[in-house]
Amino acid sequence: MPTLPQQIGGAPTRALSVWANHLASGTAALVGTWAGKLLVFPLSPVDGVFPGAMTANTMLVGVSGNAMLLPSVSSLALSAHVGLYTLANSTRLSLLNRASTSYSGTPGATDFSGLVHGPRQISFHSSQWSAVPSFSQTQYWVGLQFNSAGAGVLMSISGFQWMETRFSGHIGVGNTNSTASRPFPGMGVYSTTFTTGLPGSIAFSQLRQADALAGAIPTIVINNIGA
Repeated sequence: MPTLPQQIGGAPTRALSVWANHLASGTAALVGTWAGKLLVFPLSPVDGVFPGAMTANTMLVGVSGNAMLLPSVSSLALSAHVGLYTLANSTRLSLLNRASTSYSGTPGATDFSGLVHGPRQISFHSSQWSAVPSFSQTQYWVGLQFNSAGAGVLMSISGFQWMETRFSGHIGVGNTNSTASRPFPGMGVYSTTFTTGLPGSIAFSQLRQADALAGAIPTIVINNIGA
């Protein structure tokens, strides 16, 4: 990973009030909330490590939902889960912190369309985390998952795609889902789908690349200022 100026010669750590992992926009990938997929990606793909120190009030994740594609059902409950992971060793991630939030409404109704339709951010407030989120100059990875009951929502991940199409592996490696081939260490889609809890530990070998979600990195804003 690159060495930042503030990491050299005992330079003071910058105290941050707001930070974004990148400035990309547009649809990086689509995910169905019914699928139970866990998307794993680096929090700070450019710097490698979080570039300062912050006790966060809110994490905002760029997504949008299409309420017009919902089937005709009486109700829908949508939940979003985020996990913050750090390196346990050179081949495994360990869960450090996690948060969940949920929404409900009637698909097709004006009130529900007003909850999910169009460009959005999912907000994870500090009170929704297992512990108040505190960031330092450390390598972090993020696990992001959606679940729904009653119906499913097609969510757009707003951010950037590591490659224009799903990652096919390294040159000379025939297996596109090889556990040895990934565009960035610790990036991919978790090999098992589930609906309850986030895994406490993720081996790099459990992350799959042959999935349209595998290279998607949502735009994330972390802050302790503002409303």
